[in-house]
Amino acid sequence: MRVLICDGLHRQGVNIFRKAKGIEVEVHDRLDAGLFLERIAECDAVVIRSHTQIDRTVLERAPKLRVIGRAGTGVDNIDVETATKRGILVMNTPGANAMAAAEHTVALMLALSRHIPQADQSMRAGRWEKKRFVGTELYNHTLGIVGLGRIGSIVAERALGMKMRVLAYDPYVAPDTAGKAGVEMVPLPTLFRKSDYITIHTPLTTETEALIGEPAFKKMKKGVRIINCARGGLIDEAALYEAIKTGKVAGAALDVFAAEPPASSPLLGLPQVVATPHLGASSEQAQINVATDIAEQMVDYLLYGVIKNAVNVPSVSPKMAEQIRPYMVLAERLGRFLSQYTQGNVQRLHIAYGGDLGDLELAPVTNAAQKGFLQKVLTEEVNIVNAPVIMRSRGIKVAVATTSEMRGYTEMITLTVLTDRGSYQVAGTVFPEPECRIVGIDEYRMEAPLEGRMLLISNYDRPGVIGFIGNTLGSHQVNIADMHLSRIRSKGTAICLVTVDNPVPPAALHALRSFKNIIQVALIEV
Repeated sequence: MRVLICDGLHRQGVNIFRKAKGIEVEVHDRLDAGLFLERIAECDAVVIRSHTQIDRTVLERAPKLRVIGRAGTGVDNIDVETATKRGILVMNTPGANAMAAAEHTVALMLALSRHIPQADQSMRAGRWEKKRFVGTELYNHTLGIVGLGRIGSIVAERALGMKMRVLAYDPYVAPDTAGKAGVEMVPLPTLFRKSDYITIHTPLTTETEALIGEPAFKKMKKGVRIINCARGGLIDEAALYEAIKTGKVAGAALDVFAAEPPASSPLLGLPQVVATPHLGASSEQAQINVATDIAEQMVDYLLYGVIKNAVNVPSVSPKMAEQIRPYMVLAERLGRFLSQYTQGNVQRLHIAYGGDLGDLELAPVTNAAQKGFLQKVLTEEVNIVNAPVIMRSRGIKVAVATTSEMRGYTEMITLTVLTDRGSYQVAGTVFPEPECRIVGIDEYRMEAPLEGRMLLISNYDRPGVIGFIGNTLGSHQVNIADMHLSRIRSKGTAICLVTVDNPVPPAALHALRSFKNIIQVALIEV
């Protein structure tokens, strides 16, 4: 497997890749567009930072790509939607540089308040201008934080330690949770109106682009100060320039810009602006953290299938991944079994988890079931990343339920599909070995290994059927490895699940299907 590192990576992260068995790594600090497209075409994985853009064009030129690793938090330079459709995992390192970014935010806020960069320049020019650089204390002032995630929460903690009043806006944080930490959650207009300092810590999306622009500045108090260590584009830079020129905004501290480097930005000509070259994550500790985290995550995925910090598929801890791995195998096999048994146009898939499974993280198991259900019926690549997307695109609704009901087994997964010709169901469990076992097909109860090449035969419960099946397969040189039977006496019907050692020729299938007491024959490979 080949890993391409495009934007440089700390040597500790690179060494993790190089020590991993079966992985080749290619490292670049920068790649021009043409060479990048050439290199990525042969790669299974790519590691980027904020510089490299991975859009639809790039993804279409990367047929082998399995995972994109963002050494950092923001993934706005990745076309996540297209990656998901193509079954490519996208993962980041959301907490690895949080402390560095938060501390840089506080540093810029202090530098802005006390004119530290300007005073330093003045001193170096041989001047002593104490009166010119009278600053503002943070004490007793109000800080408004837009986005109370990992970084925003650390900034809030530091600001409270400096005896600031902290307001925050984040629709995904409960007011009670923030209140326990001493932060007051308020609507965004209220935050704009009441804050002396405003710092923004959100991703760049269509909803947050130019979030702080002319309409927002109109709501703010005169003399507000703005800090942005998150993403360029969150602030309308032209509107910020005008707000500073008119005195509405007393100053701004910017670590990120819409275009980087911002060579022609008029903001750099304003003395009220403190600017740094995207240094939020540029601490030695953060560089090591993001490098080692992304390397370990990607190696775990490439070699062992463990998913952590993915942005387009559910993530679980390594410990939980180990616990659910047998059930992911079971769910995938059940899905494959069901899709080869089902007849008609599929409308809905229902996945039920019974017994003790309710205590586990089941989202990856659900994805595995959908992957299995689609794998045998589609020619396109299907994996746990794109399976839910393909199901939605085909109009197949997926419902999930959990129950404590045991039905004779401590854990059980049941898949039911509804089509225009009826419903079909298969249930299974994992035995301690671990071994996947099928324990139910529609109304029939049976217990059989869920592996290999099988024939599922439904028939009328009459003498001679089992003998006919055995004779027919034997006459076509098909060896029976295992056979399991179940019947419903009241209905006069039965099923037979036959595991065979070698392929079943069309002539044998035709002969079985032509027998008067056989209702249906499905050839199944799991």
